Amino acid sequence: MPTLLNPQLQIILEELSREVKRIYPETLSDIILYGSVARGEAQSDSDLDILIVLKQAFDYSEELEKTSQLIADLSLKYNTLISRSFIEQQRLISEKSPFIRNIRKDGIVL
Repeated sequence: MPTLLNPQLQIILEELSREVKRIYPETLSDIILYGSVARGEAQSDSDLDILIVLKQAFDYSEELEKTSQLIADLSLKYNTLISRSFIEQQRLISEKSPFIRNIRKDGIVL
């Protein structure tokens, strides 16, 4: 876990990381923090943007469902909005879109 983040954020991300690893013990590749928080440009109302990288193809709506309770619980517990997205590992490597390029450039692997 990167230490350049504030202590409260460290706590949130450590708990999030631990629980996501529990949900995906075999298929998780990486968890990446991206967006304004990762770039060091966050405001007090900024959300946490999390990319969950899975090793194989998946059904997006199923993954949203699997993680919805965790995200809701952590968002309420820490009074912060957590936004998560999913991507297949191979797509993260090969995709050329500006969104993915920015994640590869600025993202922080948790």
